[in-house]
Amino acid sequence: MDVTTKFVGELLGSFTLIALGCGINMNLNLNKSYGEGNKAAISGPLSWGFAVAMAVIVSSPFDTGGHFNPAVTVGQWAAGVLDAKFLLPYIVAQFIGCFLGAIVVSFVYKGHFDATSDDPGKLLGVFATSASIRKNNGVFNFSAETIATCFLVFIGLAMGANHGGEVVVNAQVKNVSHMVGFGSLGALPSGFMIFAIGMAYGGVTGWSLNPARDLMPRLVHQILPIKGKGNSEWGYGIIYASIAPMIGGLIAAAIYLSVQDYFIK
Repeated sequence: MDVTTKFVGELLGSFTLIALGCGINMNLNLNKSYGEGNKAAISGPLSWGFAVAMAVIVSSPFDTGGHFNPAVTVGQWAAGVLDAKFLLPYIVAQFIGCFLGAIVVSFVYKGHFDATSDDPGKLLGVFATSASIRKNNGVFNFSAETIATCFLVFIGLAMGANHGGEVVVNAQVKNVSHMVGFGSLGALPSGFMIFAIGMAYGGVTGWSLNPARDLMPRLVHQILPIKGKGNSEWGYGIIYASIAPMIGGLIAAAIYLSVQDYFIK
């Protein structure tokens, strides 16, 4: 498919991811929501896993690979499985889609934002990620995002290499060695992956994994006239929720390149 088609697919998938994912956060955390108080530790990672699966389904007709994440896109490019011509269009689409998704879901929760105006931390938390321990924990917070994203990108590369058929590796078409998948439920493994990573690393930083997922909702928090909101904390968003995931994606690409012969004949 051409660049424009894939751009649309990434935009729609990214929009779906945030319109559902941030909506889950708002339902579970904002005052007077029916979901408030029903925050079992499993609910966030499980719900975001399903949000990712739904985004994959929405984007699947456009054959984008379901990235929705600059760290995934750059990681796949660095691993030689994504053509460079798609690099910038994918990333632009991801940022636009995540921004629009945050705008739409914020609109319907306007009354609940007003009801939560006494808690600026909660008002930011439904949009963007933050560390559970901030003081003297920077190295561990940065490491959590780096390692979690490394798992995300490497597992994604492994799943992509194992779908059967042909893949492009360093501009050469090769056959893969195995076949895995769930048939018509092929989006579910992505959701399971997010769930597992969230349960493992979400307790440290809320597992951003994704600069577009964090920065665009954070921008919406910045620009919307939300009563009682505090600082949007851009320093945290840029360093821990953006730079760390990008590094994790590149590390995953390096690991994948060192073992790809086990996946691809």
